[in-house]
Amino acid sequence: MAIFGNLNHMSLGDLLPLLSVQDGALEVFNLENHPRVTLYFRDGLLQCLFVAGRPADSLVARSIVTLLMSSTRGSFEFVPGAPERRCPHLLDWPLDRLLITVVSVQDEMRELERRLPHPETIFRKIRDEMPEDRRLADFWKRAQGRLDIGASAQELAGRMGMPLEHAQYYLFKLRQAGLVMPVRARAQRRSMGPSVAARLIDSLKQRFFGGRQAWNH
Repeated sequence: MAIFGNLNHMSLGDLLPLLSVQDGALEVFNLENHPRVTLYFRDGLLQCLFVAGRPADSLVARSIVTLLMSSTRGSFEFVPGAPERRCPHLLDWPLDRLLITVVSVQDEMRELERRLPHPETIFRKIRDEMPEDRRLADFWKRAQGRLDIGASAQELAGRMGMPLEHAQYYLFKLRQAGLVMPVRARAQRRSMGPSVAARLIDSLKQRFFGGRQAWNH
C-alpha cells in the first residue's frame, strides 16, 4: 500500500506502526534546512537509513529519526517493495522499540533543555572508559578522538552530521558519567589590534606633534 502526505498531518510517530507490517522505502523530503532522508523497512525492522543518498551509521541514524519524529514541515512517500540498496551500516532496529527509545530521549531532552551546555563550550576527555548506554557508546567512539584535545558540541555536531542539540545532550550525559569536563566556555577572542585608547593617543600624536618620532624626541 502506497502512503504519502505531509508531516504536519501525519508524523513519523504515526507512520511507524503502519510501516511495521510493510516492506519498502520511506522517502522524506522538503524538510526545513535538511536534505532528503530515505528509510528502508523489512519484517518490522528499520534496516538502514540514507541522508542525501549517503548511508548513516547508528549514531547519525538515531539522531535523524529523532529529528524526523519532531518535524512538522516536510513531505513523505512510502514505496512498498522498493528494492533495498546496499547498506554498509545495517541497523535492524525493531520499530516498536525504536519508537519508545526516541520518545523517551525527546522527553529527556526537553526536561534538560536549560541545563545543556553552551554550543561553544569546550569539553575534554578525563577518563578512557566505554559508557554502558549503547547510545552514549556510539557517540563516544566517534567523538573521543576529538575530545582528547578538546571539542565543543558545535564542532562535533558539524563533524558527525547530527543536530546540535543532540551533541549537547550527549556531552551533558558524558559529563554526568564523569568521562568529560568543560575546560573553557568559549574560544578566546582574537586580538583586534590596538585598543581604542591606544588609537586615540596615536591620533593625538599625529595631529599635535607630527607623528611618533616628534613625540619620542
